[in-house]
Amino acid sequence: MWVSNDVTGHATNNFWRSLEGVTITAPRTMWAVSQASPLRRSVIGGELWLSHDVGYSSGGFISDVKIGKSLVMGTQQQWFARQMTMPPGGLECWQGWNYIFMGVEGIDVEMGYKCNKGTLNKVSIMDRTARSAEKPYIVWEGSEWMIHVPKVVHQPEPGYIQDREGQIGWKLSFREVFVADPQMSTDTILQGMRYKAALLLTPGESPPAEIYALTRSLEVTKDRFVVLGIGFPTLVSPVGQSCLKVRSGLTDVRIASIIFDANTPVSHGYAEPLLQWGDATNLFVRRQLEVSGVASDIVARIGAFAYLNCELKRADHMLEFNDDSLIIDNVWVWHADHDDCSNFVMAKGADMMDHHFKSDQCQSQHGIVVNGNNIVAYGVAVEHIDGGHMLLWNGEAGQLYFFQAELPYHSDLTLQRRYAAYAVDRNIYSHFALGLGVYIIGGKPAYAAYLLSEYCDLRNVVTVAIDASDDSFHHQVCQESMEGEQTCYKPQNCSWSRCWRPWVPYVDAHALKLRGATWPLIPPTEKLPEPKILKRLRPEDRYQVSSWQYADYQLGRHAESDHPFAIDDWRVSSLLTFPLLQTN
Repeated sequence: MWVSNDVTGHATNNFWRSLEGVTITAPRTMWAVSQASPLRRSVIGGELWLSHDVGYSSGGFISDVKIGKSLVMGTQQQWFARQMTMPPGGLECWQGWNYIFMGVEGIDVEMGYKCNKGTLNKVSIMDRTARSAEKPYIVWEGSEWMIHVPKVVHQPEPGYIQDREGQIGWKLSFREVFVADPQMSTDTILQGMRYKAALLLTPGESPPAEIYALTRSLEVTKDRFVVLGIGFPTLVSPVGQSCLKVRSGLTDVRIASIIFDANTPVSHGYAEPLLQWGDATNLFVRRQLEVSGVASDIVARIGAFAYLNCELKRADHMLEFNDDSLIIDNVWVWHADHDDCSNFVMAKGADMMDHHFKSDQCQSQHGIVVNGNNIVAYGVAVEHIDGGHMLLWNGEAGQLYFFQAELPYHSDLTLQRRYAAYAVDRNIYSHFALGLGVYIIGGKPAYAAYLLSEYCDLRNVVTVAIDASDDSFHHQVCQESMEGEQTCYKPQNCSWSRCWRPWVPYVDAHALKLRGATWPLIPPTEKLPEPKILKRLRPEDRYQVSSWQYADYQLGRHAESDHPFAIDDWRVSSLLTFPLLQTN
């Protein structure tokens, strides 16, 4: 298997491909990819290279994989690996900004320290995975094709899955599956879903292959219903409507391996989420260990694309998760920063920075909105959303492991309207996140990468300024109290273009003893940086914040080249011990 660099000399356009269910015995397997290219349920007998020996790469996601020899991270900027087995000492790191190894057999703290190579807090290691479920897959069993649906597991043993049969939740014969083709009408597909237990979206044979031009929304209305794509089929939304909806209150629904494309004209007054899981007004109460469903390998896109007649599109919320107790497993939301409608030729040395693309005029408000409680997410990437917070988390007891965001570099809105890449509503009492990276390209500044409630526990937080100065982020992190006061932080350290802090100080809401409160079921965190836990934030003590020097700063008078004065080094270090923080 050899997936190498693209026409630019990098791997940064190797999207929308996947590899699973294979055994490879070659001495070296090359999987040089970026987002939306998962590697699952496979045995790699030799070395696994995640990039070529030159060029940029921006992945990525691995789950349930056994590697016989070395895992070479190469030029990968970031990566998430879960339930993987590798030989001790087999991790080779060149550079990188943010890697998470979760439930990986063969990796330890010493190996993680070597992988850091002076780039502190680049590697996050957790021995166990929180609750998770692998994506459904197709097998030939006996004399027929079947879909195997893996069960939800809670903190499984590290390593790739060896007891394959024991991990199956249920099986579906193809007699229970409606097999769809892009040439079918939407009504035909909906009729097929009504009488079956699963929908299989195939790529199709005749042009335009893989494209399902929907005339109304598909809807899941039954428990344990499976919607599975092969070949990454694309669902194109009806004007103003969702591609796919999941009815509120269902149990153990699975949605996997699908691309959702926005098709609502920018002039239209409203656009439903491309994927809407549950109703935003849903009041269905679910027990914490129940799972309403799993979304695996999901891609949502908006842009001016030739196959959609180069028209400008809008998307309000691209993905919206409203039901409680969902598992989000590898999603990428992309507002196109290049397209095939703007007289741009993708080639080695081609510069997208100064080119004006039609897709820049498309409108996207939020990439992902999480309204449900007790939701856990693995491997989340959101890029170039320019009309609001890129990810907005409004639910309690949320967990997220690995986040990557690239801010819109053709837009000034991120600074002017104080949008963040990662935002948690200020009224949230419990939220845990690990291994987060937000990147900015060029000279357009941003107010803050992360905007949080004061009760959020974040570990290994990264910002990167590419072809820009470190203070392109006016703040790395801002916390907002329920009264609306903000406490903002500069990075703890910066090296080259990468800035980081091992944790964000937060208030421990457990001490509040809230009636009926639910807390995230987080696996052991012994191998992570210990956080700074406070009794309360004190914005009046401006020693620990970056905003103390310009409390009366008027954003309207701000010029793009005018950045706030950097906080003194001694004030940053005093954050660790300053007595007025009232640590426990």
